[in-house]
Amino acid sequence: MNRRDFIRSSALTGGGFMLSFHITAHPALVAETETETAALGDFLQISPSGEVLFQFVKHEMGQGISTSMAQIISEELCADWEKVKVVFPLADMKKYQNDRNGGHDTGGSCTIIYQWDLLRKAGATARQMLVHAAAAQWKVAVGDCYAEKHYVIHRPSSRRLSFGELANVAARQPVPTDVTLKDQKTFDLIGKPKAARLIPAMVTGALQYGLDVQVPGMLYAVIARCPVFKGKLKRFDATQAMKVKGVKKVFTTKPIAGLQTETPFMPHDIREGVVVVADSFWAAKQGREALKIEWDEGVNAHASSEDFEKLAARRAQQRTAPTGYVGDENAVADISRVRKTLRASYVFPHQLHACMEPLNCTARVTPDGCEVWMGSQAPNLIVTEIQRVFHFREEQVKVHLFPSGGGFGRRYYPDMAIEAVFIARETGTMPVKMIWTREDDHQHNLAHLFQHMEYQAALDKDNNLYAWCEKEIRTYTWGAKYANPELPAMAYNIPNVRYDFEDMIPDELVHSSAWRGVVGHGRFFSECFVDEIAAELKVDPYTFRMALLKEEKDVYVGGEHPVSGSRLRKVLSLAAEKAGWGKTLEPGQGMGVAASPYGNSYCAVVAAVTVREGKLTIDKLTVAVDCGRVINPSGADNQIVGGLVWSLTALLYGGLPIKNGRALHTNFHQNKLMRMDECPPIEVHFIESRDERPWGIGEISSPLGVPAVLNAIFAATGKRIRKIPVTKEVLS
Repeated sequence: MNRRDFIRSSALTGGGFMLSFHITAHPALVAETETETAALGDFLQISPSGEVLFQFVKHEMGQGISTSMAQIISEELCADWEKVKVVFPLADMKKYQNDRNGGHDTGGSCTIIYQWDLLRKAGATARQMLVHAAAAQWKVAVGDCYAEKHYVIHRPSSRRLSFGELANVAARQPVPTDVTLKDQKTFDLIGKPKAARLIPAMVTGALQYGLDVQVPGMLYAVIARCPVFKGKLKRFDATQAMKVKGVKKVFTTKPIAGLQTETPFMPHDIREGVVVVADSFWAAKQGREALKIEWDEGVNAHASSEDFEKLAARRAQQRTAPTGYVGDENAVADISRVRKTLRASYVFPHQLHACMEPLNCTARVTPDGCEVWMGSQAPNLIVTEIQRVFHFREEQVKVHLFPSGGGFGRRYYPDMAIEAVFIARETGTMPVKMIWTREDDHQHNLAHLFQHMEYQAALDKDNNLYAWCEKEIRTYTWGAKYANPELPAMAYNIPNVRYDFEDMIPDELVHSSAWRGVVGHGRFFSECFVDEIAAELKVDPYTFRMALLKEEKDVYVGGEHPVSGSRLRKVLSLAAEKAGWGKTLEPGQGMGVAASPYGNSYCAVVAAVTVREGKLTIDKLTVAVDCGRVINPSGADNQIVGGLVWSLTALLYGGLPIKNGRALHTNFHQNKLMRMDECPPIEVHFIESRDERPWGIGEISSPLGVPAVLNAIFAATGKRIRKIPVTKEVLS
């Protein structure tokens, strides 16, 4: 029995109070009297000792979301924060993967948005049942009782009973169909900075990740994957590999290989390769090195990233039908109104996810079903893909969820689970841990999408910005094309706006995928082009933006939320004020600004830089964020800072150079990440919002560091840089 199972069983054996979200219950809550066989996966358990176990069903990948969600449910429960623990249950598709319960999947900065109401009601329902239990035990009026910091208190007599003492009695109370949520003015957990609940376990090594999984009798597997995307395996010789001590079996992944498009909004690729299974990771790795393999490298065998970028640039010049527009779709070419046209091209190349914990999955396949151990942002996709590929029924697939050492969108895809289940099936009934090495991660992995942005702007005779035309070439989207029309995600007051989109999925040299910020990185080069227009007009970039943003004006660009000019003005104004925008700078110094929405949140970044003798120093980033109600200011600050660190990494070191179809970077000595001594001070300020609910922040800052710094470089040097990474040669 492992530690996690011991904790569950101990709590249930001793009795206690469990609240479980069910599809059939009107308030989505049902009380259950615990037994040793009680279903796992409940959001909330209260043991007789008073310990609250928050069953976290989303994915914790270091962003601290488990802490914020625990704060929400604990707030309404009126729990003592020091007695609340976060635990990770089995994935349960029937119970959680539905509209009412929010699902297991974690992405798109949506977790807090979708869980806010659900968790508040859960905590409030538990609190009300505890209060009713205490009133019944004291034989007093319910209205004379209230919950406070892990106790129910009788107001007239000051008698009190702990949650632990009331747990079993509360479990027998009828579940209320209507509950009263706390007045938000009385919150004492929500809005207060809290250290991530899992930090003690992280720093002591007690927190278990997928890579830590140990299952009795477990074997290990690594895969020699084709080094070229879309390449095939011609033949292999495993004679020498089988001579390596500990190697058990060698076989190919051909039966599961290829581009999988059955999940159109999350297509994934499994490269053809050769599996080596052994009794240790080292033996498997040594066996792989002893393989003799001949590849058919296919159409990309002689391709390079430079060739691909040239193809994208040519495609960007071709006219296509607009994906969306307002006003006159051809206004940029209206010679009766247009005095001058500006053009610019920007390139955001592929980026590696570079998760600190390499991809891995442990799997066991028996005649009765399949069991998987891993960290995943979307266990629902794992289950559906295992059903599709291996023909198991949903109830035969068991997924053990773990936190992961970084996700950034990469762990949304189910390919590593499919690989592991296939290997386990081919090996027998023993569990097998499949591990990607760091070199695999750098050379064979999915990568963040490539974007080429082509901009045109038209100025009229009065130097007003009359028309904006934007064309995007991209290697990845939610399917081949957007089903609905859309516009650039900005609220600037421009009479005529046109957006064209064209995909290059058939031509890509590496399979593209989501990265933190998804499609926002290249699209927010628009903030650099806004600066170009301001420079042409000889207007301060901040002043120019504020003039283009109208108070109380919403702009509909497609999607769920319009873009608010008022909210963008607020974050711009706050960031500029805190950064000291407009102050006198020394030669070689400059400030740049970038702002954008993401979902229903808003962010502005002001970058201060110094450029001397071809050396770039990022002196400071000042950030303003409007994300509605902030649940955990400490965690929210960390999220914004973390996103900007990834943005600056892409700016300084990013890209995925390819030659002869192969990724050239093999490890972190080539694919560098920003180090602590390089990171500038990052100062984050949150707008005091009138919104009573939170909005997402996980991805809002990561696309903005690049345009803010590029604009600051222009202010310092007069040089426009339209492609990253920024090299010393470009600055010199």
